[in-house]
Amino acid sequence: MEQPPQPVQFPGRISRRLSLALTAIIAMVLLVGGISLALAIRISRINDAVDRENAHIQITDQIQTTFQRISFELHQMHAAGWFDRKEDVQKLHQDLTRHLETFRDLHRGEENFPEEQQELALFAELRESVAQLRALTDRMLTASGRGWRLGPMDLAQLNVTSHQVARKADDLNTIHRLKVTRLLQASQGMMRAIVALYLGFLLVGGALVAVASVVFTRGIAVPLRALADAALGIAEGRLEERVAVRSPNEIGQLSHAFNVMADRLQGRERDLRAAHDQLEQKVRETQTLYRIGTEILGLHQLDRILQSVVEKARELLRSEAAALCMLTQEQDELVAVATSGPADAFRSASPPATRDLRAGRTAATPGDLEAHIPRCTVMQPEFLRAHLAAPVRRGETVIGMICVCSREPRAFTAADRDLLGGLATQAAIAIENARLYEEVRSLATLEERERIAREMHDGLAQALGLLHMKLRRAEEQSGAAGPSPAADGLREMAAITAGAYEEVRQSIFGLRTMVSRGLGLIPTLTEYLHEFSAQNGIAVELEVADGRPIHLSPASEVQLIRIIQEALTNVRKHAGASHAWVRLHREDPWVQAAIEDDGRGFEPATLTSPARLHFGLQTMRERAEGLGGKLEIDTAPGHGTRIIAILPGET
Repeated sequence: MEQPPQPVQFPGRISRRLSLALTAIIAMVLLVGGISLALAIRISRINDAVDRENAHIQITDQIQTTFQRISFELHQMHAAGWFDRKEDVQKLHQDLTRHLETFRDLHRGEENFPEEQQELALFAELRESVAQLRALTDRMLTASGRGWRLGPMDLAQLNVTSHQVARKADDLNTIHRLKVTRLLQASQGMMRAIVALYLGFLLVGGALVAVASVVFTRGIAVPLRALADAALGIAEGRLEERVAVRSPNEIGQLSHAFNVMADRLQGRERDLRAAHDQLEQKVRETQTLYRIGTEILGLHQLDRILQSVVEKARELLRSEAAALCMLTQEQDELVAVATSGPADAFRSASPPATRDLRAGRTAATPGDLEAHIPRCTVMQPEFLRAHLAAPVRRGETVIGMICVCSREPRAFTAADRDLLGGLATQAAIAIENARLYEEVRSLATLEERERIAREMHDGLAQALGLLHMKLRRAEEQSGAAGPSPAADGLREMAAITAGAYEEVRQSIFGLRTMVSRGLGLIPTLTEYLHEFSAQNGIAVELEVADGRPIHLSPASEVQLIRIIQEALTNVRKHAGASHAWVRLHREDPWVQAAIEDDGRGFEPATLTSPARLHFGLQTMRERAEGLGGKLEIDTAPGHGTRIIAILPGET
């Protein structure tokens, strides 16, 4: 036996290096990503601040514009007397107030900045100027309602306030623009930092990749290429290919495993060559069996097929005699059904079967007859000095055996055993095919019965039904004129037609009852008895003793059903019974069916009378005897009738 290779220790440094490199790369990526994320968040905040400052500038411009429009409207009202524009002035003051509130709300969310106090002071002065404008506007609107005009002092104050608001708005915008400039400079600085960070990452990463590429090429790629070349050599049949173990890492471990694999492949090749020689021998034997099987399949007579099997067995196994024996129904006696060889090699009587045959073992006698217990019970003892026997099976059941023997001692090989077992299988197939052929023929008979039943239903039954209906109608028309011989004749004909129609219906019902493929005897009987009870008003019970399965050949099943149908037909016609029983009982190797009723019965002595032939008892007896069974009748007047059919069972 090939010894397993001694294990070699390898530290496995490549995996540690790869782990460290991967850890460093992940750390660099996380560091760069974290810094970039922080800078991006900061830039986003700066952009938000820039947006707020631009909003400040926009609101400040709107405040200045609204203030100038109010001042313009007041001057127009004073100069031209347009007092009907009071509502426009009021709306402008509302817009101005809303702009101031918006400016204040924007300012609340800002962070601290150097010009914050200056901005707050300017905003307070701006609100004060707006308040002065509001007071001046209210005085002017009040004066305009009375037809007055503003005095020179009010106009001067309006002009001064307008100039102050414009200057303060410009100062506020200047502060906000300075803030925007400062924020944009900070954002640009952060963007430059991000770019520098990425450039540094690319440079460092590129350097690491270059170093790793050189290291891994020398430590991994080159050894793997050597392994690949060696593997290609193995694939091309050069099993002597080996690779050098250059380093104590995973590549070295792989190289060592490759060398071990190559050594084992060389050993397997030697074993395969030996197995190939054995396989060729087996193929030759299989081809021989195939030719025998083809020859067997070309024959359609079972006796010729079995005779061909034993002749080929004697020829191929170089024996003097061969025999094929089958077990009887009792499983305790062998009957030779085919033999090949000299007549004095076989016993005239059928000896009992051995335990080895029942167990299905292949038995061989290499030479010493007295020391070997499993032996053929069909051959003469002097022919058993070299003997080989194999069981013939149907599924898991042993149904016979095939054996070869010689007067000269010899040893049989395992190939001889397999060959004889194959011939036994061929014999079993031939026997099973014959059984299936008989079953198919029985099924063909059943199909023909079904066809006849259909034709009777579509032809005779329909015609009788129509005739009965017309006779009834003629009877009614004739009876309307009073009693007459013609009316009586029509009534009698109608009754006869009705009886004939019922007989046809029962015949059709009986013909259509069959053991269908896959249904079986018991389900078929159950269905038939149920329909019989429903149609005739007679309760029929089916009983199977001990619940044991009933095994019959397909032909026997059909004949048993016909016997039961005929018996129940007699019950329907003549017994006057209200109840009937069908009892099945298995007592190997026989199957017993008893049909019993609680009707009027009859005298057993009348069975031989020709007047009783219409009961169908003779037909039932012929069916049973035709299958190798018998029919018994037990009856008495007033005690019902029991018909017992005893048929040979099937194992």
